[in-house]
Amino acid sequence: MKRRILLLLAAILAVATIVIASTACSSTTTTASEEDAPAIAMTVHVKDGEFDPREIEIEAGGTVMWINDDVASHDLHFLAPKKLYSGVVKPEKAWIHTFATAGTYDYYCDFHNTMKGVVVVRPAP
Repeated sequence: MKRRILLLLAAILAVATIVIASTACSSTTTTASEEDAPAIAMTVHVKDGEFDPREIEIEAGGTVMWINDDVASHDLHFLAPKKLYSGVVKPEKAWIHTFATAGTYDYYCDFHNTMKGVVVVRPAP
């Protein structure tokens, strides 16, 4: 009888510990509201080893979103007029960048060196 009570108490204690631990470890993800997010001037899809479209044109201050629709990870390296690196963009993820300065921004994927693109940024009116 005493053993049953000890086992029951141990089971209750184990369940209570799991409930408390799961509550303490839960997290809330806060996302920016749509009002805080920049307006996307252009979207480039990364699929089948290509940037689509390969060349885009926006005004200074415009924001571009690259969406990786491919099964492989990719990255974007810009060398001129300003060095810029996206970091690794995994499948089903996106990278967003706002271009403040006019110029021609050539970029490529370091993982797949045949993947190249161009962002032409015109001066804002």
